[in-house]
Amino acid sequence: MKLTKEQVLTISKGDQEIADFITGLLVIIDQQAKRIKQLEARVHELERQLGQNSNNSSKPPTSDGLRKPTHLRQAGGKKGAPKGHPGHTLRFCSKPDEVVTHTLEACSRCASLLTTTTYETRQVFDLPAPRVRVTEHRAQLACCSACGLEQRADFPAHVKAPTQYGDGFTAWTAYLHAYQMLPLERIAALFEDLTGLRPSEATLLSMLGRMHRQLEQAEQDIRKILFQKPLVHADETGVRVKEKLHWMHTVCTSDYTWLAIHDRRGSKGMNALGQLPFYLGTVVHDCFTSYFVNEYRFTHALCNAHLLRECKGIAEHDRHQWAASMMELLQESWQLAREYRQWEKPIPAEVVDAICSHYDEILKDAPYEWAKISKGKTKSKSENLAVRLAKYKPEILRFLWDAHTPFDNNQAERELRMVKVKQKISGCFRTLEGATQFARMRSVISTLIKQKLAVLPALVSSLSGQLRFG
Repeated sequence: MKLTKEQVLTISKGDQEIADFITGLLVIIDQQAKRIKQLEARVHELERQLGQNSNNSSKPPTSDGLRKPTHLRQAGGKKGAPKGHPGHTLRFCSKPDEVVTHTLEACSRCASLLTTTTYETRQVFDLPAPRVRVTEHRAQLACCSACGLEQRADFPAHVKAPTQYGDGFTAWTAYLHAYQMLPLERIAALFEDLTGLRPSEATLLSMLGRMHRQLEQAEQDIRKILFQKPLVHADETGVRVKEKLHWMHTVCTSDYTWLAIHDRRGSKGMNALGQLPFYLGTVVHDCFTSYFVNEYRFTHALCNAHLLRECKGIAEHDRHQWAASMMELLQESWQLAREYRQWEKPIPAEVVDAICSHYDEILKDAPYEWAKISKGKTKSKSENLAVRLAKYKPEILRFLWDAHTPFDNNQAERELRMVKVKQKISGCFRTLEGATQFARMRSVISTLIKQKLAVLPALVSSLSGQLRFG
């Protein structure tokens, strides 16, 4: 409340002492009003942070605790396995390893002799007790009868010690480490329970190092194939290496995965790893600013799942109608795109134009709602999102006119989720070498899984250089 000196003197009836007192009170009231406004903004932001979860922000699902989960996904209308799914029913084996016949002695009612007609068959599938198979290699020692030279036959190249673990142990160690996500201590304990032999941690690390070297060519095959793909997904997530923050980067498709570790998240890390700077197709990502650096020549497609979560958070916390309308438009647009893709037809141009026009109309309403919270230089969450939606409109709506562009970046997020699982089970990586080994092994294993290839036999074959892709 601001009053002129004349107004203050009028109120105080000309008494200067009362006028000075009133002026002082007005200054205090003005200061308190400004402070109250600052505190209200602070409370508003803290309430926003307390209300954030995996459905209205970028927080991971693991941070939700025991809260009942809700999802932005729309129901597909079907339950159970898709039509034509082969299922996993245990089938009868035509050549059982053992047959046990259960006979009848006499009739259970009158004790007369029985005539055998047929059998009812049931089969039990079970795992035999594992046992270690020991192969002894003997190199002949002989002496030349003519010159007296003592000689020895050569051992195979992979037999280097008087006693050692074979390829099966190495493959199983990589399998348990990078697929089942077990730490080394539990891997050793499992081997001891199954076989009675407990490899030391140093031995297990040596096995992982050997597997890492043998998978180098397979990893290069994956990288070359990804360069040739017209569209890839990219993302990164933080991991701890020696208690320092590093970043696990991924570039992947529905059938190939590549992971790599670096101590930087942005363009410095991407450039050092060398996959994205030379890629010329379409990259689906989450609008991280480093993807938009000038030297990158790929086409951008943004993850709408991230935008939906942000719109939901603003609609819930700030009660902004434009964010709710934008969320509804994106969901309906994706549903429409899915229907046309099932019909193998493009969305009509007039429909795409109508969606784009509605998109712009929604954003026109946004500035009026920003003013309710953001009047200073600092932009609100709502304003930042609206600016991003306006700036990257073609990249956000690309799925409407490009049938090969997905709606979200879930493919990359699924790859990185396994990195988080590894970290939760085993803790942080103790060395950068260990993180690098895990990244390569996980890349190959994830690719094998996507291509429906048996992981363990493939890892065994990689030790003899027989695993290749493409």
